[in-house]
Amino acid sequence: MTDLIRESLQTALGPSFTLDKELGGGGMSRVFVARDVTLGRDVVVKLLSPELAQSFSVDRFGREIALAAALQHANIVPVLSAGATAEGLPFYLMPFIEGSSLRDLVVDHKGLPVSDVLLILNDVCRALAYAHGRGVVHRDIKPDNVMLSGGAALVTDFGIAKAMSSARTGPTANEQLTQMGTSIGTAAYMAPEQGAGDPDTDHRADIYSLGTMAYELLSGRPPFGDRPAHAQLVAHMVEAPAPLATQRPDAPQSLLELVMQCLEKDPAARPQQASDIVERLAHAANVAASGGKEAAATSGASASSGSRRVRAFAVGAGVVAVAAVAAGAWFATRPATASAGPDATLVAVMPFTVRDASLEVWREGMVDILARSLDGAGALRTVSPSTSIAQSASRADVTTATALGTSLGAGLVVFGELNPVGDDSVRARVALVDVVQGAVQHEVDISGEVTRIDALADSVVIGLLRALGSGGTLAGGGRLASMGTSSLPALKAFLQGQQFYRRGVTDSSMAAFESAVAIDSLFALAWRGVASVYIRSGREAMPEAQLALDRAIRLRRGGSPRDSLLLRGDSLRLVVVRRTPTATDAIDVIPALTALFANLEEATRRYPSDAELWLELGDAGYHFGEFAGRADSLALNDFNRAIALDSMVLVPYIHAYQLALRRGYFVEAAGHLRNGARLAPQVAPYYTTLAMVLDSAPAYSAAARELLDTTEARSVAFIMQEVSNSARATPLMLAIASSQLERLAQNPTLPDSAPFARAALLLQAKGGQVVAPDEPLVFADRAQLNRLGLLPVEPVIEEARQLLATDPTSALAALPLLATVGDTAALAALVRSSDSLDAQLRAGGNAAVAHRGDLARGYLALGRGDSAAALRTLLTVPMAMCANTPCAVGTTAPLLMAANRHADAARVLDRALPSNMSSVAAARLMELRAQVAERLNDRPTARYWYQQVLAQWGEGDAPVQPAAKLSREALNRLK
Repeated sequence: MTDLIRESLQTALGPSFTLDKELGGGGMSRVFVARDVTLGRDVVVKLLSPELAQSFSVDRFGREIALAAALQHANIVPVLSAGATAEGLPFYLMPFIEGSSLRDLVVDHKGLPVSDVLLILNDVCRALAYAHGRGVVHRDIKPDNVMLSGGAALVTDFGIAKAMSSARTGPTANEQLTQMGTSIGTAAYMAPEQGAGDPDTDHRADIYSLGTMAYELLSGRPPFGDRPAHAQLVAHMVEAPAPLATQRPDAPQSLLELVMQCLEKDPAARPQQASDIVERLAHAANVAASGGKEAAATSGASASSGSRRVRAFAVGAGVVAVAAVAAGAWFATRPATASAGPDATLVAVMPFTVRDASLEVWREGMVDILARSLDGAGALRTVSPSTSIAQSASRADVTTATALGTSLGAGLVVFGELNPVGDDSVRARVALVDVVQGAVQHEVDISGEVTRIDALADSVVIGLLRALGSGGTLAGGGRLASMGTSSLPALKAFLQGQQFYRRGVTDSSMAAFESAVAIDSLFALAWRGVASVYIRSGREAMPEAQLALDRAIRLRRGGSPRDSLLLRGDSLRLVVVRRTPTATDAIDVIPALTALFANLEEATRRYPSDAELWLELGDAGYHFGEFAGRADSLALNDFNRAIALDSMVLVPYIHAYQLALRRGYFVEAAGHLRNGARLAPQVAPYYTTLAMVLDSAPAYSAAARELLDTTEARSVAFIMQEVSNSARATPLMLAIASSQLERLAQNPTLPDSAPFARAALLLQAKGGQVVAPDEPLVFADRAQLNRLGLLPVEPVIEEARQLLATDPTSALAALPLLATVGDTAALAALVRSSDSLDAQLRAGGNAAVAHRGDLARGYLALGRGDSAAALRTLLTVPMAMCANTPCAVGTTAPLLMAANRHADAARVLDRALPSNMSSVAAARLMELRAQVAERLNDRPTARYWYQQVLAQWGEGDAPVQPAAKLSREALNRLK
């Protein structure tokens, strides 16, 4: 490229970008790195070649690339901007991705490990499914257009080939583009119909190209080798590729069959949707993980060298299976009716086009109003605003509306525009699209005053309902649900709050919702907005949160069915938070929780494409699942569905990474962390650091160690605490603890080192590897270590007796130990001191936690040998006394087991384990849970918890080996 053209490009970019080095390019473009001066980041600038641009319509190219720019997905490299130089050379900007291209991994013609292939194909298929649902076809899927970064595969140049093809003009354009191999694809990866120039080529060409790429990832070469371009085109049309089974006998048969089916010459014989491939990849991953007959273990030089090359993708087969299923979980969110075609009673509303900045709030605001108003009108249901907004194309027309309806299973889609008329009026033009027909079914064209745009929206709804009623679609008649306020300023403030809330901007959303209720104190939806911000930020127990929720529930009238389900869930959640402890709180069923999950499950059944409802269900499972017998895996799946439907909300990523980490799904946890970092810049350094540490889990890579050695001690302590929640991460946890203690020894004055050093000590103790006890360790920790046999008894007993006089509250940690040695005098003294403290707590209004005396009385009974009285007394201690988990679980569970109350023991342990996974005693509780499951003949649960014990203590020192030995014997027994 000449300096003159470079200068022209710099001029077109303006002062906000500074061109840097040239990366090269191909026949279609030149590629530069540029510095975004405003945001302090690097971007990639691709400039089309002058030869190509001579036959281009820049305007048409800009319109087409706008569709590509609307694609916002975790596995798609987005188009940031586009333009043209003064000479008419089109260019576009994309983020600079730190990583390598997939091409770098296949240049040596060696196949990759099956686990890596599955992960890469999953990410690419997710990108394809998302784009195809919006009517965008890539047309050039190949390893060069897949980037590997941060453990994920990202597809680049989406829609560029289509934009170039559509923008060509003149008789020589097609010839030029074909020779360059750009707009119609790359010969080695091109579908037969695409190579033949079939005008009916559709998204299934991408599926064929995906098959060619998968073939190369497995075999090391494209289906037809390194032939010239014209020979490649002919081969794709007439030749069958060599079977993969002979080249990769280690791969699951289901994966090999899938790849070969993608390579069918007839588009109708291929998988018809990328989402179908995601599901089949998940099955293949499960087969590989289970060691089934059709999957053999990856071995040999090819697998090992591939693992070194991929690194971020190289994980165990079990993790691959889980990651594949989780990554494809969105597949299951499609409505049950999707296989039979779009649901004629399901309506999606797209963001409106607004022609004036003063109307911007109504772009998404009309979605909120129309969706709520149409929901429950006769048989109609609506897609949630957050889902339809997140998945809508930037341009609303019949084509994009049809694509949106198809992807969501909605038979009807509404789109429209708002135009100012004069100084004080606005005109709404609204279209209702029949998705099956792909055509506008009804139109509404109405004008009104700007100051009554809410009434204008109601008129639009009435017009749509009348049209649907006259057409027979609206069985059962129409009903207009109310937003709940007659104040336009209050409504605008609420809608602004909704927009901030969807994007995770907590402070701004709270300010807007509070402004709405200040204007109209009877506005129920705005009160619910206030409460939602409290709940999502972990403050639902605050009086302000409960007051807001109370008002939302009490004031709500005339809402949509969806709002009714949400508010019923809110009221049940409030009952759970406020419930009065029962006499046997730790083992009793909580009826409000049973009703809460039943309500939210019904809501997601009726509105399967509603991201907010899946978030509500997942959030309830995250906070209360252990008290309702609801597994972590269910909550994780709920969050994954919410993310798939709306990837721009922060909360699901936070809870999903925590649940995935707890389950030992390190790849999935790291992916959620990186997405969370993208949405929350203020905590991005911590999230990305933890993600990098998990990249090598359960090992500890040199890169991760180097990173943590330069991270502040307090953050390292938090990371170790989080990692310790996963038994499978024990090797990683111990390695971090050991290396960071070395770091502390080299720098004893390290800031914030006290919690850091204590965390390191406790985490090492989980493996039985206790360092010198001169680190900052509180008495409760020493008491726990003693109960596990990791510290001698007498010094701890003596310290407990001394604390009776100086700090009886701290001495409570020795209750189990004092009961074991029968020191009833010390126990009686603790009863007296605890009763005195309880009286002070009750006087101060803290009756819920004023039960220390009951706890001490239970252990006093045990010290006297009366286990029945001890059990009765300990069960009366409410969970609120122990951070809302069963108290004295390490004592209560064995007592229940001794009394043959195994189901109650299981419930107590299930309620205690999630919040105790990082404690020193976690492995002991896991062992008890496995024993209970075995006695209940629940063999899968028993195996799972015995495996967790081994993961935590299997490599530990002598004190924990008896427990590890018992777990090994139990697993052999349960085979």
